[in-house]
Amino acid sequence: MTITIQAHVPVILGIAIVIILGALFVGKKLKEFEANPYEEPKGVVLVALSIYDILAGFVKEIVSPKYVPTLGPYICTIAIYILISNYIGLLGFQTPTSNYSVTLVLAAVSWVLIQATDIKYSGVGSYIHAFFEPIFPFVIPNFFGTIAPLISMSLRLFGNLMSGTIIMSLVYAFTGTVSNFIFGWIPVIGKFDFVALILAPPLHAFFDLFSGGIQMFVFIMLTMVFIGTKIPDEAKVETIEGGN
Repeated sequence: MTITIQAHVPVILGIAIVIILGALFVGKKLKEFEANPYEEPKGVVLVALSIYDILAGFVKEIVSPKYVPTLGPYICTIAIYILISNYIGLLGFQTPTSNYSVTLVLAAVSWVLIQATDIKYSGVGSYIHAFFEPIFPFVIPNFFGTIAPLISMSLRLFGNLMSGTIIMSLVYAFTGTVSNFIFGWIPVIGKFDFVALILAPPLHAFFDLFSGGIQMFVFIMLTMVFIGTKIPDEAKVETIEGGN
Protein backbone atom coordinates (compact mmCIF):
# COMPACT_ATOMS: atom_id res chain seq x y z
CA MET A 1 0.00 0.00 0.00
CA THR A 2 1.35 3.40 -0.95
CA ILE A 3 0.51 6.62 0.86
CA THR A 4 0.13 9.66 -1.37
CA ILE A 5 0.39 13.12 0.13
CA GLN A 6 -1.71 15.70 -1.67
CA ALA A 7 0.02 18.79 -2.98
CA HIS A 8 -2.14 20.91 -0.67
CA VAL A 9 -0.80 19.33 2.54
CA PRO A 10 2.64 21.04 2.68
CA VAL A 11 0.98 24.37 1.89
CA ILE A 12 -1.64 23.84 4.62
CA LEU A 13 1.05 23.04 7.18
CA GLY A 14 3.18 25.95 5.99
CA ILE A 15 0.32 28.44 6.39
CA ALA A 16 -0.46 27.08 9.87
CA ILE A 17 3.21 27.46 10.89
CA VAL A 18 3.36 31.00 9.50
CA ILE A 19 0.21 32.00 11.40
CA ILE A 20 1.47 30.46 14.66
CA LEU A 21 4.87 32.17 14.37
CA GLY A 22 3.15 35.42 13.36
CA ALA A 23 0.82 35.20 16.37
CA LEU A 24 3.77 34.64 18.71
CA PHE A 25 5.62 37.60 17.20
CA VAL A 26 2.60 39.89 17.38
CA GLY A 27 1.88 38.73 20.94
CA LYS A 28 5.42 39.66 21.96
CA LYS A 29 5.07 43.09 20.35
CA LEU A 30 1.72 43.65 22.10
CA LYS A 31 3.25 42.82 25.48
CA GLU A 32 6.03 45.31 24.80
CA PHE A 33 3.40 47.89 23.83
CA GLU A 34 1.37 47.24 27.00
CA ALA A 35 4.53 47.79 29.06
CA ASN A 36 4.73 51.30 27.59
CA PRO A 37 1.14 52.64 27.76
CA TYR A 38 2.14 56.16 26.71
CA GLU A 39 3.71 54.98 23.45
CA GLU A 40 1.54 55.28 20.35
CA PRO A 41 0.91 52.02 18.46
CA LYS A 42 2.86 51.69 15.25
CA GLY A 43 4.03 49.09 12.76
CA VAL A 44 2.88 45.54 13.46
CA VAL A 45 1.08 46.56 16.64
CA LEU A 46 -0.98 49.18 14.82
CA VAL A 47 -1.93 46.75 12.04
CA ALA A 48 -2.86 43.99 14.51
CA LEU A 49 -4.97 46.30 16.68
CA SER A 50 -6.69 47.80 13.64
CA ILE A 51 -7.62 44.38 12.22
CA TYR A 52 -8.86 43.16 15.59
CA ASP A 53 -10.90 46.32 16.24
CA ILE A 54 -12.64 46.01 12.86
CA LEU A 55 -13.50 42.31 13.23
CA ALA A 56 -14.37 42.66 16.92
CA GLY A 57 -16.74 45.45 15.91
CA PHE A 58 -18.55 43.02 13.60
CA VAL A 59 -18.81 40.47 16.42
CA LYS A 60 -20.21 43.13 18.75
CA GLU A 61 -22.87 44.29 16.30
CA ILE A 62 -23.87 40.97 14.74
CA VAL A 63 -23.49 38.50 17.62
CA SER A 64 -23.26 40.15 21.04
CA PRO A 65 -20.77 42.33 22.97
CA LYS A 66 -20.43 39.44 25.41
CA TYR A 67 -18.87 37.28 22.70
CA VAL A 68 -16.16 39.74 21.63
CA PRO A 69 -13.45 38.32 24.00
CA THR A 70 -14.17 34.69 23.06
CA LEU A 71 -15.39 34.79 19.44
CA GLY A 72 -13.27 37.75 18.32
CA PRO A 73 -9.93 35.87 18.32
CA TYR A 74 -11.48 32.95 16.39
CA ILE A 75 -12.95 35.26 13.75
CA CYS A 76 -9.58 37.01 13.37
CA THR A 77 -7.71 33.72 13.06
CA ILE A 78 -10.11 32.16 10.57
CA ALA A 79 -10.19 35.36 8.50
CA ILE A 80 -6.40 35.50 8.28
CA TYR A 81 -6.13 31.79 7.48
CA ILE A 82 -8.72 31.93 4.69
CA LEU A 83 -7.26 35.13 3.25
CA ILE A 84 -3.71 33.71 3.13
CA SER A 85 -5.03 30.42 1.71
CA ASN A 86 -6.90 32.30 -1.02
CA TYR A 87 -4.00 34.59 -1.92
CA ILE A 88 -1.13 32.11 -1.79
CA GLY A 89 -2.05 30.87 -5.25
CA LEU A 90 -0.60 34.14 -6.59
CA LEU A 91 2.83 32.84 -5.53
CA GLY A 92 2.42 29.64 -7.52
CA PHE A 93 1.43 27.40 -4.59
CA GLN A 94 -1.61 25.14 -4.39
CA THR A 95 -4.60 27.00 -2.94
CA PRO A 96 -5.72 25.10 0.21
CA THR A 97 -9.28 26.41 -0.01
CA SER A 98 -9.65 24.80 -3.45
CA ASN A 99 -9.54 21.47 -1.56
CA TYR A 100 -12.97 20.55 -0.17
CA SER A 101 -11.52 18.73 2.85
CA VAL A 102 -10.01 22.06 3.98
CA THR A 103 -13.19 24.10 3.56
CA LEU A 104 -15.23 21.32 5.19
CA VAL A 105 -13.02 21.39 8.30
CA LEU A 106 -13.19 25.18 8.48
CA ALA A 107 -16.98 25.07 8.18
CA ALA A 108 -17.17 22.23 10.72
CA VAL A 109 -15.42 24.32 13.38
CA SER A 110 -17.87 27.18 12.83
CA TRP A 111 -20.78 24.72 12.78
CA VAL A 112 -19.75 23.26 16.14
CA LEU A 113 -19.67 26.78 17.61
CA ILE A 114 -23.17 27.41 16.22
CA GLN A 115 -24.55 24.23 17.80
CA ALA A 116 -22.72 24.88 21.09
CA THR A 117 -24.30 28.34 21.28
CA ASP A 118 -27.74 26.86 20.58
CA ILE A 119 -27.31 24.25 23.33
CA LYS A 120 -25.99 26.87 25.75
CA TYR A 121 -29.13 29.02 25.53
CA SER A 122 -31.81 26.40 24.82
CA GLY A 123 -30.47 23.50 26.87
CA VAL A 124 -29.70 19.94 25.76
CA GLY A 125 -33.30 18.77 26.17
CA SER A 126 -34.80 21.62 24.14
CA TYR A 127 -32.05 21.25 21.51
CA ILE A 128 -32.92 17.57 20.98
CA HIS A 129 -36.66 18.18 21.22
CA ALA A 130 -36.44 20.80 18.44
CA PHE A 131 -35.58 18.02 15.98
CA PHE A 132 -39.05 16.50 16.50
CA GLU A 133 -41.08 19.70 16.19
CA PRO A 134 -43.86 20.19 15.31
CA ILE A 135 -44.39 16.42 14.97
CA PHE A 136 -42.09 13.39 15.02
CA PRO A 137 -41.85 12.81 11.20
CA PHE A 138 -40.26 16.26 10.87
CA VAL A 139 -37.06 14.91 12.42
CA ILE A 140 -35.62 14.29 8.95
CA PRO A 141 -36.06 17.81 7.50
CA ASN A 142 -35.08 19.31 10.86
CA PHE A 143 -31.88 17.25 10.85
CA PHE A 144 -30.94 18.39 7.36
CA GLY A 145 -31.86 21.94 8.30
CA THR A 146 -29.39 21.74 11.18
CA ILE A 147 -26.49 20.51 9.05
CA ALA A 148 -27.38 22.85 6.16
CA PRO A 149 -24.99 25.61 7.35
CA LEU A 150 -22.13 23.08 7.41
CA ILE A 151 -22.77 22.06 3.81
CA SER A 152 -23.55 25.51 2.46
CA MET A 153 -20.57 27.27 4.08
CA SER A 154 -18.07 24.60 3.02
CA LEU A 155 -19.39 24.30 -0.54
CA ARG A 156 -19.68 28.07 -0.99
CA LEU A 157 -16.02 28.66 -0.08
CA PHE A 158 -14.78 25.61 -2.00
CA GLY A 159 -16.92 26.20 -5.09
CA ASN A 160 -15.98 29.82 -5.57
CA LEU A 161 -12.25 29.20 -5.16
CA MET A 162 -12.24 26.05 -7.28
CA SER A 163 -14.24 27.73 -10.03
CA GLY A 164 -11.67 30.53 -10.17
CA THR A 165 -8.85 27.99 -10.41
CA ILE A 166 -10.60 26.10 -13.23
CA ILE A 167 -11.36 29.29 -15.15
CA MET A 168 -7.75 30.47 -14.91
CA SER A 169 -6.53 27.06 -16.10
CA LEU A 170 -8.79 27.36 -19.14
CA VAL A 171 -7.57 30.92 -19.73
CA TYR A 172 -3.93 29.82 -19.71
CA ALA A 173 -4.72 26.95 -22.07
CA PHE A 174 -6.43 29.42 -24.41
CA THR A 175 -3.67 32.06 -24.25
CA GLY A 176 -1.01 29.39 -24.76
CA THR A 177 -2.74 28.19 -27.91
CA VAL A 178 -3.19 31.72 -29.24
CA SER A 179 0.41 32.69 -28.47
CA ASN A 180 1.70 29.57 -30.15
CA PHE A 181 -0.46 30.28 -33.22
CA ILE A 182 0.76 33.90 -33.52
CA PHE A 183 4.36 33.66 -32.36
CA GLY A 184 5.08 29.95 -32.69
CA TRP A 185 7.15 30.45 -35.86
CA ILE A 186 9.74 32.50 -33.88
CA PRO A 187 12.53 30.29 -32.45
CA VAL A 188 12.73 30.16 -28.62
CA ILE A 189 10.67 33.35 -28.09
CA GLY A 190 7.68 31.78 -29.82
CA LYS A 191 7.28 29.32 -26.95
CA PHE A 192 6.53 32.18 -24.52
CA ASP A 193 2.88 32.93 -23.67
CA PHE A 194 2.70 36.63 -24.56
CA VAL A 195 -1.11 36.77 -24.61
CA ALA A 196 -1.29 35.70 -20.97
CA LEU A 197 0.74 38.77 -19.98
CA ILE A 198 -2.15 40.93 -21.17
CA LEU A 199 -5.19 38.83 -20.34
CA ALA A 200 -4.22 37.05 -17.10
CA PRO A 201 -3.35 39.94 -14.68
CA PRO A 202 -6.84 41.53 -14.55
CA LEU A 203 -8.44 38.09 -14.22
CA HIS A 204 -6.06 37.20 -11.38
CA ALA A 205 -6.92 40.51 -9.72
CA PHE A 206 -10.59 39.53 -9.75
CA PHE A 207 -10.49 35.79 -8.99
CA ASP A 208 -7.55 35.79 -6.56
CA LEU A 209 -7.64 39.22 -4.91
CA PHE A 210 -11.19 40.55 -5.05
CA SER A 211 -13.08 37.26 -5.00
CA GLY A 212 -10.68 35.74 -2.44
CA GLY A 213 -11.27 38.64 -0.07
CA ILE A 214 -15.03 38.58 -0.60
CA GLN A 215 -15.25 34.83 0.11
CA MET A 216 -13.31 35.28 3.35
CA PHE A 217 -15.67 38.08 4.38
CA VAL A 218 -18.76 36.03 3.49
CA PHE A 219 -17.51 33.05 5.50
CA ILE A 220 -16.87 34.99 8.72
CA MET A 221 -20.12 36.93 8.31
CA LEU A 222 -22.13 33.71 7.94
CA THR A 223 -20.39 32.32 11.02
CA MET A 224 -21.35 35.36 13.07
CA VAL A 225 -24.90 35.54 11.69
CA PHE A 226 -25.63 31.87 12.39
CA ILE A 227 -24.22 32.17 15.92
CA GLY A 228 -26.13 35.40 16.50
CA THR A 229 -29.44 33.77 15.56
CA LYS A 230 -28.94 31.21 18.35
CA ILE A 231 -28.67 33.90 21.03
CA PRO A 232 -32.06 35.06 22.40
CA ASP A 233 -32.82 38.76 22.02
CA GLU A 234 -33.24 39.17 25.76
CA ALA A 235 -29.72 37.82 26.32
CA LYS A 236 -28.32 40.39 23.90
CA VAL A 237 -30.26 43.22 25.57
CA GLU A 238 -29.10 42.17 29.02
CA THR A 239 -25.51 42.05 27.84
CA ILE A 240 -25.66 45.48 26.26
CA GLU A 241 -27.36 47.03 29.28
CA GLY A 242 -24.83 45.41 31.58
CA GLY A 243 -22.00 46.84 29.49
CA ASN A 244 -23.49 50.33 29.73
